[in-house]
Amino acid sequence: MKRIVLLASFASFVLVPQSANAIPGEVRREARQEVREDRQEVRSDRQEARQEGRKERKDQFLERKTELASKAAQMRENFKEKRETFKEKLSEMKDKRKEKTVENVDNKIDALNKKHTANMTEALERLNDVLVRLEGRVATASSKGKDTTSASAAIATAKTAVASAQTAVSVQSAKDYAPTITDEEKLGTVVNQAFQTFRTDIQAVHKLVVEAKKAVRNVAVIKLQLK
Repeated sequence: MKRIVLLASFASFVLVPQSANAIPGEVRREARQEVREDRQEVRSDRQEARQEGRKERKDQFLERKTELASKAAQMRENFKEKRETFKEKLSEMKDKRKEKTVENVDNKIDALNKKHTANMTEALERLNDVLVRLEGRVATASSKGKDTTSASAAIATAKTAVASAQTAVSVQSAKDYAPTITDEEKLGTVVNQAFQTFRTDIQAVHKLVVEAKKAVRNVAVIKLQLK
């Protein structure tokens, strides 16, 4: 009799459906592992997309830099005639002391122009790198459902500012400030005018670089305010 009762109990255990919550531990672990793997895959895809975006943006900047450098080289070629004329007039000067002074001032202007434009070029490259990273973070925030309208507008403004400054710096790097010598008596005035023109030009270009920096900084501020 006891044997019949035990068999009946075993049969009822096998035939009665188990509770939905009674999932074996191994199944739960596998499910959690699949969820973790899915999340990791999504994160990896996002990271890959950000890296590709950064590379594309940086490549565009470098391509533009190469294009502008080519145009700057052509500008220097156009200044060659003016430079040759300057050298000829300089060699014809009777007062060799004045000749040396003018030559020194001309070399000084050229050195300053190269130094400042090189520094500004490096600054713009750093700004572009920062902007690329910020753009990737804003894209990530957008994918999470955050409102990035203001940030996207700020990024567009910053891109324009950086591009404008980049063009201005490239043009400035190609300029030649060799003074036009017509009369030795007016030499001081001519040389002073050349230096003042350079000073005005370099300050105007520097202002554009500063504006680009402010525009990128604005993107960073808005990014921090994203909710």
